[in-house]
Amino acid sequence: MPSWVVPIVLPTPFPIGPVTVYLLTGEPLTLVDTGPFTEPAWRALAAALAERSLRPADVRRVLLTHGHHDHFGLARRLAGTGASLWAHPAERRNLRLDRGRAMLWRRLGLAGMSAPRRLALIAGLAALDRTARPVARFEPLADGQELPHEHGPIRVHHLPGHTAGHVGFELEGARVAITGDTVIEGRTPNAVVDRDPERPDRPFQALTAYTATLAHLETMRLAALLPAHGPCIADVAGQAAALRQRQARRAGEVRDALAGGPATVFDVMRRLFPRMALLGSFLAFSEVLGHLLELERLGEARRLSGRRRERWALDGPETPRPA
Repeated sequence: MPSWVVPIVLPTPFPIGPVTVYLLTGEPLTLVDTGPFTEPAWRALAAALAERSLRPADVRRVLLTHGHHDHFGLARRLAGTGASLWAHPAERRNLRLDRGRAMLWRRLGLAGMSAPRRLALIAGLAALDRTARPVARFEPLADGQELPHEHGPIRVHHLPGHTAGHVGFELEGARVAITGDTVIEGRTPNAVVDRDPERPDRPFQALTAYTATLAHLETMRLAALLPAHGPCIADVAGQAAALRQRQARRAGEVRDALAGGPATVFDVMRRLFPRMALLGSFLAFSEVLGHLLELERLGEARRLSGRRRERWALDGPETPRPA
C-alpha cells in the first residue's frame, strides 16, 4: 500500500463489523467512504485525522464507493464542513434513502412473506436508516474518469453488482484499487436486488452485473485490492475463483429447493436460511431473488405469476402452468 494511503478503521453497529475508509493524503485531501452516521464512528474518524494534525474540516473531497450506510453515513456531515461529495449517479436512490416502500411491500408479498413479517422487516430498514443522513447533491462519477491528485490520477471503475452504482478507485501507478464491498476475503458480498436505475419497474440483475465485475477486476492485473472490510487482497484471481465457486454452490442449492415443485422466494429462503434473523431476511431475500433472476435469464427457471403470490419453478416441459 502506498505510504500516502492511510486506512482508517471505524466502528459500525452492523453484523459485518468495522468498516475501513481510506484517507488519501496530499492535495486535495481525499477520503474514500465515511463510516456510518454514529457518534462512535465520527469520534474515531476525528481521532485518526488528529493523529496526523488534521481535522474533518480539512477533508476537501469525499469519494463514495456506494450508497450503503457504513460507506456514506457521515457524508453529509463532512459536506457541511466543506468537502465535495462524489458518487455514481446510479446510487442516487440509495444516497437519498429512497426505499420505494410501497413497491418493496408488494414485492415482499409476492415473495410469500406474511404481512406481520413485512411490517417488521420494513420497520427494521427504517431503523437502519438512522445510521445515515440522506445525500441529495453530489458530483457524478463515470467509468474511466480520472480525478486529479497530488500523487497521481485516481481512475474510476464502475463495479456494479453489490449495488448498481458501486465504483472502485484505482490509484494509477501504485497498481492498487480501493474497491469497497466488491470483494471481501472469506465472504460473498450480497448482490443486493434493487430497482434497475434505468428501468425502475424492473429489478436490477445484480448477479449478472457482479459476474462481469469480477471478470473486469481480473483484467486490471492489480497488485492488491483495498476492501472496506477485512485484509488487503493480493490474489485477485484466486478470490474471484472462490467467489464463483460459492455462487455456483448457492445456485445449485436454489435449484435443489425448486426440485420438489414450484415455490415462493420465501419458501426457498426458509430452506436455505432456516435460522435467519429478521434484518438478515432482507439480505436472504436479495440473495435468493438474485439467483432466481439469474436462473430465469439462463433459461433454467421461470416465474409463475399469481395475483397474490409469485412462485418459481425449474424450467422444463413437466413444469405446471399457473391456472
